[in-house]
Amino acid sequence: MKILMAQTTPIFDVEKNKERLIKIVKNNQADIYIFPEMYLTGYLIRDKILVRAISVDSPFMKEIAEISHGKIIIFGFPERDEFIYNSAGVAYNGEIHVARKIYLPNFGPFEEKLYFKSGDYPFLLSTDHGTIGVQICYDVFFPEVTKIQALNGSDIIVNISASPITSRNLFERVIPARAIENTVFFAYVNWAGLQRTLEFWGGSMLYSPRGNLLYKAPYFQEHIGVVEIDLEEIMIARNLRPTLRDTKKEFFKLSGEKN
Repeated sequence: MKILMAQTTPIFDVEKNKERLIKIVKNNQADIYIFPEMYLTGYLIRDKILVRAISVDSPFMKEIAEISHGKIIIFGFPERDEFIYNSAGVAYNGEIHVARKIYLPNFGPFEEKLYFKSGDYPFLLSTDHGTIGVQICYDVFFPEVTKIQALNGSDIIVNISASPITSRNLFERVIPARAIENTVFFAYVNWAGLQRTLEFWGGSMLYSPRGNLLYKAPYFQEHIGVVEIDLEEIMIARNLRPTLRDTKKEFFKLSGEKN
């Protein structure tokens, strides 16, 4: 199975970002395509979120859904519903599913609680390419998110991000740990380049279920990477170190698929 990781530089234009996404999907052969947090609008748009938020049934979403037959396309956007959410669109077989960011940072340069409502539960989707757990940026620092996704059957965890250079060291430490402790493939896709006063470091990466680095994008520049993985590695990892088997499941509220 092939995973495409689109580490992009910002364009603050929804139409252009949508066209870039469609072009990348059509010009590259993969099973899963991943784009950064708030991809459709850019991350640092502040109160413009109120006018640029997009509903799931908008024409923009329908165009992306139309090219998702037989593949999965994951991208960030500000979702307009009863409230506004920092969300990931998960296009699959002509439909758009939505993963909402659970933990909203409100410190340093981040002010997400001013604009967004929190999501309520970790997202999973069962597909022909395995079960996919999707989370957004700061969610990765709360290990229960990844653990719940893994306990509910995730093979691949995808984290889409808008991480500036000041956070690089922390992400590079915690992501391999999440892969190891949950014996899952973990894909992380970040922005690259400058958005207003913040510089995003790129460094998108993919780790194996045993914590081996399979792919690392360059820092600070746009890059498209395609990585081939074998889901059979998951069972090998879980036989060698059965962390999921030995997890005290009564500590976690388990449920079925969320979409």
